[in-house]
Amino acid sequence: MQINSCITCIFFYILYIMTNKKYLNTKQVGNLFDVNESTVRRWATSGKIECISSAGGHRKFSYQNVMNFANTQGLKINSSEIPYNVNRKTVISDSVNHVFKNDAKSLELIFVQLFLDGTPLTDLMDNYVEKILVEIQNKLDRREVSIAEEHIARKIVSKALNNFKLTVSDSSSENKENILCLNLENDIPDLPIDMIQILLENKNYNVHNCGANTSIKDIKKLLSTKKYKAIFIYLCDRQCCTATVKDNLKKTNQDLNDISVLAKKYNIELYLGGPSFKNIDKDVLRSYKTFSKYSESLQIN
Repeated sequence: MQINSCITCIFFYILYIMTNKKYLNTKQVGNLFDVNESTVRRWATSGKIECISSAGGHRKFSYQNVMNFANTQGLKINSSEIPYNVNRKTVISDSVNHVFKNDAKSLELIFVQLFLDGTPLTDLMDNYVEKILVEIQNKLDRREVSIAEEHIARKIVSKALNNFKLTVSDSSSENKENILCLNLENDIPDLPIDMIQILLENKNYNVHNCGANTSIKDIKKLLSTKKYKAIFIYLCDRQCCTATVKDNLKKTNQDLNDISVLAKKYNIELYLGGPSFKNIDKDVLRSYKTFSKYSESLQIN
């Protein structure tokens, strides 16, 4: 049976939960999916949708509970009447304003609204989050903000993105193969790797994210203790990334070559993303599948 959502209520439910950290009751969940309370109780009793019980014995459902249920049951919330239906340029402009006000919660809500409005995660990463990061960099290049303000802004995006991740992750699914995501030594920013992690986890991969400044020594240790299907590395061209500057290119090429040797030993696929892989030696690149857009990271077999 196809279950339709209650369009008129969903936006206010999301605002209520995300800003007040409250829960939905059985009636509200029923309204959200346009079913009666007895149906919601059956879902909860059978374990289809997780919940907790209040001191009075009433069921309480978190926003994540609802999203996990919708994902596992193959349901899509029809949010075509959510009031945040504006053009992409306006969304990005609003997002950047929130970032420089240190308002991670409002940015997180924008991500959720876009997702519920049917924006694919790949589109969200390529055409929204990435564009926000570009605008932050542009402000730094124009000297409208300081380096410190740029770093703080990126931290705000990271916080909003990681909170958003909790709303789209499906913790009830069984993990498939392990994937290792990392940044090389001298490569500080880990936001791109976080974005790739979200996309891969949404495809049910078990992602181990090393973040910034991962050494070859650490990679060797990881590969000797756990089996990985693939390794993802991202090289951006922003001010905070030093792995691709001239003084560090020699080491970056050596690190990538060392990783390719390890990958061959352990039969691991290699993926190198970002605009700056064009600066890498062609001989080294032969061991990697390269991608420029985040959506292309899902080329993994």
